[in-house]
Amino acid sequence: MRKEIGFIAVGQAGGNIGRLLEKTGYTVLYINTSEEDLKTLPDAAHKFHLDGGDGCNKDRTKAKKLLARNIEKVEKEVSGKVPQKIIFTIFSAGGGTGSGIGPMLTEILHQDLGRITGAVTVLPDEKESVKAHINAWDCVRELADIQESGAVFFIDNNTGKGKLKLNQIFVQLLDEFISIPDKKTSALGNIDRAEIKEMLGTKGAAVISRTSRQDTSTARIIEHLRNGIFADLDEVKAVKYMAVLAAGSQAEINLQKLQAEFGTAYDIFQGFEAEQTLCCLSGLRFPFSRMEKIKAKAMEHQEAVVESLNAVNVNPMGGGLDLLAQVKKPEKKKGNTRDLLRQFL
Repeated sequence: MRKEIGFIAVGQAGGNIGRLLEKTGYTVLYINTSEEDLKTLPDAAHKFHLDGGDGCNKDRTKAKKLLARNIEKVEKEVSGKVPQKIIFTIFSAGGGTGSGIGPMLTEILHQDLGRITGAVTVLPDEKESVKAHINAWDCVRELADIQESGAVFFIDNNTGKGKLKLNQIFVQLLDEFISIPDKKTSALGNIDRAEIKEMLGTKGAAVISRTSRQDTSTARIIEHLRNGIFADLDEVKAVKYMAVLAAGSQAEINLQKLQAEFGTAYDIFQGFEAEQTLCCLSGLRFPFSRMEKIKAKAMEHQEAVVESLNAVNVNPMGGGLDLLAQVKKPEKKKGNTRDLLRQFL
């Protein structure tokens, strides 16, 4: 299965996750507006620098302009380096390069190259800048507007687990889920390749959880899905597919309780006798409730930011300063000094 799914890592945050995926055995193309960022990936097999780019410093519009100038070259790179039918773009929602390019590239690769395109995006934590929160809002809004896309994984830096740790956990979870068909089969039932592809190609948010064999229970699965590395699920219950690979054959997993918690699934895929329990939900509503919190965080400082920007643009000094305006000038003498000297002759 690793050979059937490719990744395009955009920007520095995307590159960090892409590097872990490439080491795991996946095909990854790294795209960046900054040559310096690409140089931090010396062992990467496929890298592409957008001509004219020197970084985007959180400017999404600048990133989009660079993509527009380079789109034919980008599509050529993808066609030659990432042949997989299913592609995921990876990027930070709060940055500049990835946030600006990610949603557009996700849609264009589907429209122009006919790929099934999903996304992996990273949401900012509450300590990041106002600009990062504004970018995240705009980025996710654009992702939600894409009519035909695959699954979107929303990694949330606000979970407090640390960015590098979040990246590692995500890559492990995704790889374990993708690799389910490659493991031993069970006479009780299996999750096959077609089902994995169906879940990854389904529009909407997706989450994955992992529970040890000895800890497997319906309650623990629900807890791990709700308190993992992904953004909080939306308050509106909606899910298209559920996949549950159960540890052992007697795992106490109540599918009715799972659906009561997350919504009634259109279909459920099951596998048994695994070393650990994996659960994936796809076709979920985007985490709009979480996005409202991001919006509120940005608006919280709106007045202060506006005042700060206006303070720079306004010149309070008024007119020029003439310190000598009140100094009296001496009266001009009649005649000149030589005339005065003549009076003494």
